[in-house]
Amino acid sequence: MRVALLQHLSKRQGPFVTVSTDVSRAGESAVRDLELRWQEHRRQLSRSGVADAKLDEIGDIVLTPTGLAGPVGRLVIADSDGIALDLVLPARPIQDEVVFGPAPHLLPAFRALRDKVPYLLAEVDRTGAEVTVVNGLGLTLDHRQVEGSHDELHKVGGGQMSSRRIQARAEDSWARNAAEVARELDRLVAEHHPAVVLLDGDTVTLTDLLDAGSGRLTELAVRLNSGGRAAGVSTAARDAEIEGVLVNHQRRVQADLLDRFGAAEGRQQAAVQSLEDAVDAARRAQVEELFLHDDPTSTRTLWVGEQAFELGVSADDVRTLGVANPTKIRADTALIWAVVSTDSGVTLLDPDDRDLADGVGALLRWSDRSTPHDAVPSMPGHGIEPGLPHR
Repeated sequence: MRVALLQHLSKRQGPFVTVSTDVSRAGESAVRDLELRWQEHRRQLSRSGVADAKLDEIGDIVLTPTGLAGPVGRLVIADSDGIALDLVLPARPIQDEVVFGPAPHLLPAFRALRDKVPYLLAEVDRTGAEVTVVNGLGLTLDHRQVEGSHDELHKVGGGQMSSRRIQARAEDSWARNAAEVARELDRLVAEHHPAVVLLDGDTVTLTDLLDAGSGRLTELAVRLNSGGRAAGVSTAARDAEIEGVLVNHQRRVQADLLDRFGAAEGRQQAAVQSLEDAVDAARRAQVEELFLHDDPTSTRTLWVGEQAFELGVSADDVRTLGVANPTKIRADTALIWAVVSTDSGVTLLDPDDRDLADGVGALLRWSDRSTPHDAVPSMPGHGIEPGLPHR
């Protein structure tokens, strides 16, 4: 999974202050509780050396209402130039965390968004559609009515020639309205890049729409069974169906990544596992997708420098990169920062999802003779991707 909003952080320079906190406001005591927690977080960061002016800036953000109901979290990251990231998350964190160090702590973002999918929902009838665009944070980006310009919509009974002409004109109006909706959906897909396009409406209308749409629209489309914009449609049933589709989509994406990882590792090619091997791959920008067992109690650490790729399992490892004074930080913080900085993805796993050495694995962009593997190749040349140069 990639979170586009995190990519720009690679252009920022640490040290970073990271605050991940529950900012839900349900209940009378929630605001006071948030204020008390922030005061404690502020004292902790102040003892770590964060300037008061920086803490004032972060505190103003943390204590500002999000305007969202229900459980929400907030991830705020600052560096010497100011606020680098202010991200409202669609779930409260499993625990508040504040970190001051050479790498931003991005794990809370991936944890909160692991089940979120950017999607487009079109509730369609024969006059047009109601369209909602939702981003990967679960927030509505756009909501609009798309009304077709053809209004001869009703068939009539009987067998007379005039009746048949009216029926034909009605069917033509349906198809033309569906084509107008399809053009708008194609435009929105190109603009927002949803992972799924959910279509809700009757079979004839949706068939007309997909016949008129692009191949990309057809590829992303999933038909719902909730009833479109018809009167009496159950919103709760539609929401439950949408949730099920999105969960299944995420499961398929994860299963595909793990299948690719398993096949590559079985061939001893573009995959590695174990903390040491994943670190080696991250340093060389080889990682396409990082797999991590999500363990909030983990005590594994790595040594890092000021740059994201400057990491190692020991201080001496990092000194070989020219870093005079390495710093020890959480291993998951260091690894996620390293791969996000090279536009790689992160997939958090439960231990039951995949058995990984040290709870860490990586699907690689490329592999060569120097890529570490956990077994000896069974054939000469085994472990080198076809068409790739020996490095």
